[in-house]
Amino acid sequence: MLGYQQVHRYDDPDGAMTIVHLKLSDSYLEIFAYAKNQDQPQVDWQRANNLEEIGVKHIALEVEDIEAALEDLKVKGLADSDTEIIVGRTKVEYFFIKDPDGVWVEIVKDDRYK
Repeated sequence: MLGYQQVHRYDDPDGAMTIVHLKLSDSYLEIFAYAKNQDQPQVDWQRANNLEEIGVKHIALEVEDIEAALEDLKVKGLADSDTEIIVGRTKVEYFFIKDPDGVWVEIVKDDRYK
């Protein structure tokens, strides 16, 4: 997915958490998922999108082909059918999905400096 390959997965024996390591070229992404968060309310869009307040709001992952990434994530059920690519004020193309805990993940294509 998005070019990453899973290189390691740890599932806690009691099912309390999962850790996955994903690799893309020389970069690694470590993702934690806690079972206790499954029934928690989803992160409120306004709170998650309030960039003026201190705190982590989302992470961004860059892709080469944003249309293919969106279609792939829709097929895998990770993007809604109404998720659309947006062209931002800085002319970057992006869309958002949520991780299992409801945290926003921005998928972005930025060719401005290449």
